[in-house]
Amino acid sequence: MGSFIFNKFEPEKCTYCGLCFNKCPVLHLPLAKAIEEMHRLVDGEETEHVLQKCESCFACNYICPEEANPAQLILQRWHEKYEKEGMAPYGSYFIPHESKNFRTYVLERLPSDEKEILKKWEDTSPVEEIFYPGCNIITVPYLTRSRIFDGYTFRGSLKYCCGEMYLRMGLPEKAVESGLKVKNWLKKMGVKKVTIACTAGYNMFTNVLPSLGVEMEVEFEHFYPVLLKKLLSGELKVVNPLNLTATIQDSCYGKIFGDKFLNTVRKILEIIGVKVIDPPKSRHTGLCCGIAGGFSQYSNFNPLRITISTIRSLRNLTSYQSDIIAVYCAGCLQMLSVGKIVYPTKRKIFHLLELVQIAIGEEPDRRVDHRARHFLVGTLINQIPLMFKKERYYVGKIYTGEDDEV
Repeated sequence: MGSFIFNKFEPEKCTYCGLCFNKCPVLHLPLAKAIEEMHRLVDGEETEHVLQKCESCFACNYICPEEANPAQLILQRWHEKYEKEGMAPYGSYFIPHESKNFRTYVLERLPSDEKEILKKWEDTSPVEEIFYPGCNIITVPYLTRSRIFDGYTFRGSLKYCCGEMYLRMGLPEKAVESGLKVKNWLKKMGVKKVTIACTAGYNMFTNVLPSLGVEMEVEFEHFYPVLLKKLLSGELKVVNPLNLTATIQDSCYGKIFGDKFLNTVRKILEIIGVKVIDPPKSRHTGLCCGIAGGFSQYSNFNPLRITISTIRSLRNLTSYQSDIIAVYCAGCLQMLSVGKIVYPTKRKIFHLLELVQIAIGEEPDRRVDHRARHFLVGTLINQIPLMFKKERYYVGKIYTGEDDEV
């Protein structure tokens, strides 16, 4: 598949105003240079900054006054580069369906109680409604040990990835294969409704994959509006108001669902006693937690590029005084926690779910620092040696059949 369907770039709308790259939270190019870069991008020429440094956070789509969707043009150019040259071999360590990757290393070292949780989630017996954890919560399953999730049946494993990372790398055909694998898995179990807390997965299943021809044939519901209703109704009663201030890390996909979604997260925090402070770059022009420093086909998950991106985000989140840093994406929780190892800050990072647990009288496990060390050590042990290999890498076929293994 050589082009993107999801919010495709519309060249007839582009006026070459340059605002997309001038106001980009990562690039912030001088206006004249931004205009020059847009011309290069449209003409299929090599850029000096955009293709090399873009983090596919989609902010430029919201900045563009003409709604031309420049982000999709960048992804298309990355796709062309990948098809022509492949990837650097060290990028393979971050490919979701590789048998050995940055998540499998962590899962192999989970405490026994969390391994038991994941074993239960691998059940494929018939069920009509499930809670889909997504890859990021699968690496921190302790977050789900709460009555917040009473009544839900969790199902999932790393095999059933939504394909979001492939999308942001400019590999839509791999996102399609991932989507088909999930679709077949859901069909096998007879699932009719899926609840999900991951903004990336929710966007993939409800927007991206259908636009790429993969209709999931089930109902999807995001968990955070449900959680808000539980708090407002008193089903989850706040017995321990937190009385904290927090700078908030907005997920790259949170912006796609607009102010209603972004305000839902903030309302949940307000109800439990957390005053939200938006950092300088937040909401529709927020920074990625850091993993996006690897998505460019000029990076291929270069560890230095990812580290720089993560430090940038931590500096943004600590620009203003607050008691804590709050996130609502498990991937952001882990990435920023890894970043704290190389860029220390005294501010603790809490997931939204942990804060709600405290507010309703529970004590969260708080295992993220231990998990962050495993992510970092795994990268040092497994990815760094791949930087000395010369052969280019192409992502293998993702088998989509009901009983196929990846």
